[in-house]
This record gives sequence, C-alpha cells and structure tokens, in this order.
Amino acid sequence: MTIRWVVAMAAKRNKCGFQQLGRTVPDLKIPEFNSGLKWRGGDLQTMRNTILGPANSLDKDFERVSFDLGEGKSLMAAFHSSTKSDSLPLIIIIHSMAGDELSPNVISSAAYFNTQGFPVLRLNLRGAGPSAKTSVGPYHGGLSEDLAKVIDQLPARKYGAGIVLYGISLGGNMMLKYLGERGADAGVRAAISVSAPLNLKTVQMRIMASRNRVYHNYLLLGMKNYMKQTKGHHDKGLLDKAKAAKSLFEFDDQITAPANGIAGAEEYYRLHSARRFVDGIAVPTLLIHAQNDPWIPVEDYRERQWPTDGPLSLLIVDDGGHVGFHGKDHKVPWQERVAVQYLGRILPEGA
Repeated sequence: MTIRWVVAMAAKRNKCGFQQLGRTVPDLKIPEFNSGLKWRGGDLQTMRNTILGPANSLDKDFERVSFDLGEGKSLMAAFHSSTKSDSLPLIIIIHSMAGDELSPNVISSAAYFNTQGFPVLRLNLRGAGPSAKTSVGPYHGGLSEDLAKVIDQLPARKYGAGIVLYGISLGGNMMLKYLGERGADAGVRAAISVSAPLNLKTVQMRIMASRNRVYHNYLLLGMKNYMKQTKGHHDKGLLDKAKAAKSLFEFDDQITAPANGIAGAEEYYRLHSARRFVDGIAVPTLLIHAQNDPWIPVEDYRERQWPTDGPLSLLIVDDGGHVGFHGKDHKVPWQERVAVQYLGRILPEGA
C-alpha cells in the first residue's frame, strides 16, 4: 500500500493507524500495522520480546571486533557479514538502556536486516556486554563522542557500502545527538531511530511514575548490574552509591553523571537530550514512535514543528508500545520492515 506523506501537524490518522510528519518520501510503501488482540496495548507490545524472545534467530557466526576509545579503552561489537556487503551499507545497531548486543530487540533487528542482505554491527556501549571489560561505564545517552570514534574507524574496515545507524530507545538519543553535532559530516548515509527519547528528563519522570514501577525496577537493576560488571573501574564510594540507589534519577544523579564528569542528573538531561540537536541533522533520518509508548511521552514529538523540506521523517503509530510494533500478520516487527522499505527508497543504490 502506497501512503502519501502528510506534512501538516494537524494530519489525520490514516486507516492503518499511523501519522506521517516531516519530510515526504515519495513512493514509500509502508506495510500495514495490525497489532491483533494477543499483543494489543502499549504494555503488551513493550514486553513481548522480553517474555517470548525475538521471533527471528540470528546466525551465531560473527566476527568479534573492537574500536579504540583511547587511553587503553575500547568498545566491543559483533560483526555479521552478508552476501551483499559490497553493495549495501553496514547497519550499526545501538542498543537501549541496560541493554547490550544480546538484547532481544537487538537480536531481532540484526537477524532481519541480515536476512535482507545488510551487513550488521551489534555495538556494545561503555560498560555493556563485552565492553564491560574494556571500557569504563556506565555509558549515558549523550556519549556521542564514543559513537563518533566507532564511525571514524569503520571506513578502513570496509564492512559495507557506507554506514546506516539504527538507534533503539536511549541508543536513539545518542544517535540523534551525534547526527545533529556532525551535520553534513556525520559520515553515514541514513539513520533510523525507534522509540528514541527527545527529552531525557520527561522520559525519566515518566518511567518513575507509579504505573511504570515494574519497568523502573527492571531498568534500575540493569544499571546496577552494569556497575557490578565494571566494579574494577570505580572506587568503593561510587559502587556503594550505585548499590543504594532507590531510583533511576538518583542513579543518574549520583553515579552516571559524576562517572562521566557531569555535575548531576539535571545537567545530564539538559545538555544531552536529543531535542537540542535534531535541527542540526543533515542526513536522511526516519524516527518511529508509538502513541501509546508507556516510557516516552508522545507529546515530546508532537510539540515540535517538523519541517517538510529537511531530512527528517516521522511516523507515529497508534499502537506499538516501546520498541514493540508486533503485528498479528507478520512475525517480523513492523518497525524493522519499515526501516528496510525506507532504506530502499532513500539510498541512491537502492536496498
């Protein structure tokens, strides 16, 4: 089904239950999204992969690679080649908060992109997964300088025909910040964010709301586990604060911020929220978000004016939750299929 892109903020939802704002992408065929009764609603959509695991399995054969951060530190990643590595760009998948290369959403997207011929890199940020032994964590959503170092080191490795970024949740904030800082010098051909925060403080306040207590505790435990994995990099005082933290805000204020040379949580959120940087993005970028995301307020997207003549395109879906978008008629999550369709339209060589 071919959808005409709606370019006004007052756009009405089409029959498929989503809105399109920002830049028009001619002839982009957006697959229908029908959640079905089994996984309908923001919470079920959000939790589906955590409950059942990804629908698609990823080939276990990969190349373990590292990227130099300086001062003897590095980030680790898993590289998956493809038969089309010479003609299609490498897709770098940037995981979410408390995640790593084994997160269900990372495995799901990597598996699908690889079956479509794209070489894929599952990146582990500071303190996450295999990077826990080679870097000082915890990472934060504004560490775009780390992403810059990875991208700057890739051309010599010839992993694909250019680079595409795919940022999931907090990884999407880091990605959007990087793109806005670098502008036309970003060194990538395109980017896609899924359920990315634009305002870190409003997101943190939403996650700490009483209705999200289960999510909050899960994420807080994940961040504390990061600290356990990198305990050799921090003094006992910081580790004790991490263990005692009662909220994500407290963790950011007492651990994440000071560990990264930031005065506190408020400064972290103010300086590193993606909303401060999106106007500087110069490469084709698609942002995907759900109206019923229980973590990230859709108002953070709706309050912006999305220019129709720039590189940004936005899809807002009625259902889908947080990095969910599980449909009843396809085992591959909707956002992953949309991403491939999008790349096929905006990349000069096609996808």
